[in-house]
Amino acid sequence: MIVMPITVPFPKDWGHGDGTNAYIIKGDKTILIDSGLDGPDNREYIKRTLRRLDAWRVDAILLTHGHLDHFGLGAYLQRETGAKIMIHEEDAPALKDYRNVMSWFDEVYELAVEGGFDEQDLRAVKMQLSMVIDMMSKPDNYGTFSELDLKMGGGALRSMHLPGHTPGSVGYILGDSIFSGDVALDGPTNVGELRQELASIQRLKTFKHVYTGHRRSPINAKDLEALEAHIASRLEQVLRITKQGRTLKEIVSGVYGVTMVETNFMKKVIPIRQVVSYLRYLEDEGHITKRGARWVSFKDHL
Repeated sequence: MIVMPITVPFPKDWGHGDGTNAYIIKGDKTILIDSGLDGPDNREYIKRTLRRLDAWRVDAILLTHGHLDHFGLGAYLQRETGAKIMIHEEDAPALKDYRNVMSWFDEVYELAVEGGFDEQDLRAVKMQLSMVIDMMSKPDNYGTFSELDLKMGGGALRSMHLPGHTPGSVGYILGDSIFSGDVALDGPTNVGELRQELASIQRLKTFKHVYTGHRRSPINAKDLEALEAHIASRLEQVLRITKQGRTLKEIVSGVYGVTMVETNFMKKVIPIRQVVSYLRYLEDEGHITKRGARWVSFKDHL
């Protein structure tokens, strides 16, 4: 089988961001792992690129997780090529209704308002995201799985459940390599549930090549250890900031220096979600507690 990586650009209409790494696997079937964000320019890009690589007749699109920058172009490709779309059952709600991708926003909304963020600013961000979602087309159908074992000439692609980034994040195993989406990147990665994320990073260390959803790819065990060290340093940073008690807005500002003036609307809210993930982990570990609108740590180090 042949592996051909491509990078689908981040649309200009969305602001600035990382392109999405997608992977063409060619054997007796043509498989595309992830698709990138939808948009007129990206539709032309993916069509031109797949034709150039003699991979236009896609048999299946395997999604690593239910985020728009990984499944957005899937509906277009399905209409054009007849490709079957597959996603882990725990992330399937994102395809049933694209507005489900905003569930992470809703999860932190009340904490953000209580923690000092302006409710009107947050609502404006959600409206921007809703407008983008409403412009995107949805797949006619898709399949779900808990475990996937796809036979191909000369081998097979098998799924591995890697929750943390999202509940249904998966990697697709091909020999000693794994295509793992955003579970681990070269540099910081967004985390939904930190305890699961750390366990998934450990599982990735058994592979020689870890093909990522953004930035440099593949990465290896040393890169994964660097990611673990980064997460640990963030947790300790949160502990130090909250030693005297801080609101969520103060913690986010201390960790990321982010304000609602940020022009990229996604970059306004993702840091809030990340800090909430760190706080919940530290709270579960007994290192921090919430008193009213303030988070207070009991120690300086993990």
